[in-house]
Parts: sequence; C-alpha cells; structure tokens
Amino acid sequence: MNADERPIAILLSHREIYQAEGAGAVTSCVRDMAACSRYRERIVVLGDAVSAPFAETRFLPVTKASWFYGRRTARYAQGAANAIRDLNPALVEVHNRPSYIERLKKAVPHTPLVLYLHNDPQSMRGFKTPAERTRVLQQVAAVVCVSGYIRGRLLDGVSTSELESKAHVVLNGVDTAVITPCSDQPRRKEILFVGRLIPEKGSLLFAQAAVLACEQIPDWRFVMIGAWGFTNSESPKEYEKQVMAEMQKLGDQGEMTGYLPRRQALERLSSAAMSVIPSLWEEPCSLAVIEAMAAGCAVIAARRGGSPELIGDAGVLVNQDDPAQFAERMVQLALNAPVLEDWQQRARTRALQGLDIRHASAGLDAVREKYVG
Repeated sequence: MNADERPIAILLSHREIYQAEGAGAVTSCVRDMAACSRYRERIVVLGDAVSAPFAETRFLPVTKASWFYGRRTARYAQGAANAIRDLNPALVEVHNRPSYIERLKKAVPHTPLVLYLHNDPQSMRGFKTPAERTRVLQQVAAVVCVSGYIRGRLLDGVSTSELESKAHVVLNGVDTAVITPCSDQPRRKEILFVGRLIPEKGSLLFAQAAVLACEQIPDWRFVMIGAWGFTNSESPKEYEKQVMAEMQKLGDQGEMTGYLPRRQALERLSSAAMSVIPSLWEEPCSLAVIEAMAAGCAVIAARRGGSPELIGDAGVLVNQDDPAQFAERMVQLALNAPVLEDWQQRARTRALQGLDIRHASAGLDAVREKYVG
C-alpha cells in the first residue's frame, strides 16, 4: 500500500471519551478537526471503547495489553502500540501524551510520529525538563501546539534551531456556520460563565464578581453553566458548594444550570450578551473563549496562557485575579450599549476570520502534508 493510501492514526490518551456524552475539549478538537480535514477518509481515531463513537471518522477501540505491562495506562499504551503496528499507518498523531512516544517508536520505527500538545508540556510526565523535551523532540517528526504560549513552554530551554523548526502552532477552532449569534431576537441581558466548576476555571471568582456587580445592573442576570465534571452529581464537591453559596446571594439575578450538553450550552451563548472566562490557570487555547466569540458574545477574559492570542483586539482582557476588576468590566459594558455591541461584532468577526474550524483544520493538514503527501 502506498503512503498516500495508508491511514492516518490519531491516538487519544487513556480515559478520553470519543463520543458526544462526556467528551472533553481534546476530544472535541480531534473530532472537529477530523471532520473538516481533506484527509478525513484516511483518518482512524484510536481510544478507549465507547458505546456511541462519533461518526465523522473511523474509530478503533484500543484493547489493553496483558497485565504483564503493569498499570492500566501502560497496558493501554502498549495495546495502542500493537493496534497501530497492525494498522501500518502513514502517520501517527499522539494527543497530549509524550510518554507514549518511545513505545510507539519501537512499534512503528519507520512511521513519522506527530505529538499534539493541548496542555502545558512542562506539566507532563517525562516532559518536564529541557532534557526530557529534547529527547522526545528528537524522536518525533513534528509537534503541533495549540497556541504560541504552549510552543514557548515546549521550547523553553531547548535551543537548537533544528528542534525548534519541528514545533508548529495550530490554534483550535469551531464551526462558525453552526455556532452563530441568535438572529431572530435581541440578545438577552445575561452574562454567562460556561465551564467546569473547578478552581482553575475561576467559577468562584465569577460568582464573587457577579455579587459585586449585580446591584449596579439590576436588570441583568448572571448565569453559570457547568458542573465539576461532565455530569450532574447529587453530591457536589466542597468547591462547588462554595460557588453555589455565592451564586445564591444573587437571588433572581442568578442562575445555575448545572452541566448542559454542548448543544444546549451553545444555544445559551448564542443569545447572551456577554461571556466571562476568568481562568486562574494558563489556559493553553480556551475552547470557551472561541465558542463565545463565535456566538457573538462580548468576551471578558483573564490575560492568561493562549487567551490573548485568541482574543487579539476583539475582547476585554483582565490582568488581575480580582473579582472587583471583572465586576467593573461587566458593569462598564452592561451600561454602554454601543460599546457592548461593538465588542460583540468584533468577537464574531475575529472568530470568522481566524478561529473557524476550516481554517484550523487546513493548518493541521499543512503539517500532515509534509509526511503523507
């Protein structure tokens, strides 16, 4: 079989869920990119078995190797290596797991490997030091980074131009033909937080900011969409309880929907006036930011990680992890309709021009083309 006929294998990490129910940001990225790729018919996604895998591409469940290989993660990695060897692909893309590279290199020594980084490489096992990152970079054909911020973290302490040339930036994207502003009614006076209710996402900061802002804009509502995980639990975590207690102070101005399927969350975004992303960690390439901009929300976000690259001059960036700062920005926009509308239009335009999934997928295909034609 010629290289231009062999499949492109995309390997998800252990516990990623390749189906609509429970899918996280990495899975959504893989599915959306694959659906728009000119290599779509050749793509095979490998991952943990699921009951209803996405239909956009062929899916191959990974059978874990025997107990001889130790823990579940090692058994999964070896099982994936075995499946990829049998698949004989033209290219292998490994998402977020540099620890899989050496095992795959042994299984398919002559097949180009591409490492796809969605998170800070310096937080990953076997990839934290410059020496570790250098060793992996020497083994792969290329590394795809979801933002310039992530590329910078990858190359921190790695100085050779040969290795630097392997690192490419491909921003995430969404389908701006599907995620659109609601056109049949005025946007609601709602300020949304959409994301997991975990400390890193800043949900408590949002609730605190809402409490500070609510009296100045009494005709506005503050809506929190999300839960600790990707389901609604009857036993909330202690952090969730803190967020709930703060949101309750808003009375009728507050709403907590719990976890919503992506489609329903996007419907709320498409009709809301603003979206706030008050991340307390260095967001690599926030899907929440991209979706909000595509939906035409005015975006207020923390100046962290890759968010400034995504937003550019089309949103409001906040420098401090301070509820008062976020509250001030909410109030300023809520009380000035022309400025609010201008930010909404800028956000949508930015999404159309630079954050559409077709643009992102073409960027990824340009990396693939070097190895599969």
